[in-house]
Amino acid sequence: MRMTTLSNRLSSVLAQWADAVGLAPQDLPPAPLLDRAFAGPSPLRPGAPEARVRAWEKAHGFPLPRSLRCWLLLSDGFYVHAPIVHPLTAIGPMIPFARVPKLVVQPESWFELGNPGDETICMDLAYRWPGGDAPIFTSGDDRRGTLPRLIAPSFESWFLRVLGEAGREFWFDGDFVSLGDPWREHLRRAPAPELPDRLRSIAARARPFLYSDEDERSIASHLGISRSDLEVLFRHLQHAQGA
Repeated sequence: MRMTTLSNRLSSVLAQWADAVGLAPQDLPPAPLLDRAFAGPSPLRPGAPEARVRAWEKAHGFPLPRSLRCWLLLSDGFYVHAPIVHPLTAIGPMIPFARVPKLVVQPESWFELGNPGDETICMDLAYRWPGGDAPIFTSGDDRRGTLPRLIAPSFESWFLRVLGEAGREFWFDGDFVSLGDPWREHLRRAPAPELPDRLRSIAARARPFLYSDEDERSIASHLGISRSDLEVLFRHLQHAQGA
């Protein structure tokens, strides 16, 4: 009875989410699959208040993808042995675990979405994938010898497959084909970060330091700016040179 109750609740919440996002009922995994996959403790959480979602978007400067936003309002996260989808309070700037060629300063639009197992799952809120939404990618891991890679064109498509795969990290399957490198796609599709007027005059002086091994505190001191201003400069320069 307990298993059936939990499954029915998940099916009900998923139906509400599908209706809010504009999915057809047949787009969702069938109830028997959900019964088998999520028969233990409920992966659901109480929904996040609308005001808290708006506060997150205001604080971080990016709107959440509509499908993720709708999910968080219904269930603040999705937990099956590990947080497949973080609660809102844990969705924050991505922590880098892998060195990315030609990436000096991480884009401000990269956010960690969940941590289901071997690598964190992240999203890029700077642009919309053609035919999708904010793309989903893995963090990569230097210890495992893996680089970040795009694994879905939107939260919606990624989450639907996660549900259908019973929470399994299907993106590590040998025949899985990624959508590419998140940094290269960011350079192609996202606008270059704006450079404040106060930093434009020293951009040319800062450019030779972009890929140097010199300590950032020494570079900032040499240029007569703060470390936070240096980060802004480098974020702009790496995009301009890589695009």
